[in-house]
Amino acid sequence: MSDFKLPLISPLVGSTWPTYCRVLKGNTVRPKHYIKVVFSGFLLSICSAFHWIDRLSFRNKVNKFVFEEPPLFIIGHWRSGTTYLHNILTQDPVSGYSTTYHSVFPNNLKSKLVFKTFMRIFMPRKRPGDGMLMSVNLPQEDEYALSNITHQSYYHFFYFPSSYRTLYSKYIRFESLSEKEIVDWKLEYKRFVIKALINSGGNRAILKNPVNTGRMLKLLEIFPGANFIYIVRNPVIVYLSTKKFFEQWFPLLNLEKFPLEGISELILEVYVKLMEDYLYDKESLNSNRITEVRFETLLQNPLEEVRRIYDKFGFARFQELKPVFQEYLDTIDSFESDAYIM
Repeated sequence: MSDFKLPLISPLVGSTWPTYCRVLKGNTVRPKHYIKVVFSGFLLSICSAFHWIDRLSFRNKVNKFVFEEPPLFIIGHWRSGTTYLHNILTQDPVSGYSTTYHSVFPNNLKSKLVFKTFMRIFMPRKRPGDGMLMSVNLPQEDEYALSNITHQSYYHFFYFPSSYRTLYSKYIRFESLSEKEIVDWKLEYKRFVIKALINSGGNRAILKNPVNTGRMLKLLEIFPGANFIYIVRNPVIVYLSTKKFFEQWFPLLNLEKFPLEGISELILEVYVKLMEDYLYDKESLNSNRITEVRFETLLQNPLEEVRRIYDKFGFARFQELKPVFQEYLDTIDSFESDAYIM
């Protein structure tokens, strides 16, 4: 990871001008990042020139769309194994998901020929830290897309980490938001999921997003039949891995002055809040709608865990798909987990 450097731009180049301005508004950009902000704004202007193509192409399709199956949400704290599970489950041909390209350029799906080339130039082949394969077409976390669709996203804390408490309160707990703001967020999320299904050609949306760990009930207001998989991992390893991840990415993404010493407090506070919110929401969920997976068990016997998930939610064709899952597992390197000295 230490060898990887982002170009002098922000991932917000894939957003919209209203979102870009709202993210910057009220925050203090460090002078050393002025050039990045200006250059990112310039590139955003170029991307924005193509947004009308998406609006025209998807408007009627989104309005007329009918879900064939309820979405499946993979949740759990960062670095708990959500990506590993997501990549396995999306081998099922009926699955739909947000690709990495869609997550960075959610407003430029119909102009992907231009911007995919840009992404391929700067994207590392493997994800730093665990060696998971990266590609513009592979499944990706949907909160990245939401952060470029609307200003109502917790992930803007990557740019202004000191705002993490406010962002958590607003966009995970939905505190201090007007009814209109909540409705707008729901509409944007639903549109995004529909576009992901259309773009990937699937029927069952399989989405992974650690942020959703704390807002299951809100998701059920949008998707009443949704199912959830909560993945859990040794919390000590989760903390250490998240700390390393943030220490690597914050200097590349954040636009303000934020001491790395503050990362530990951020992680511990958010971890506690996320678990509290998860347990609170879980109490109101029908037990048929949620299952829990331990990462260590998944890693040891992935096919058995996938079979259990399919049985739990009544998904068909596991035995038929078993060779497909196994073929994928055979092609990936062994999961590269960091060793930590405690």
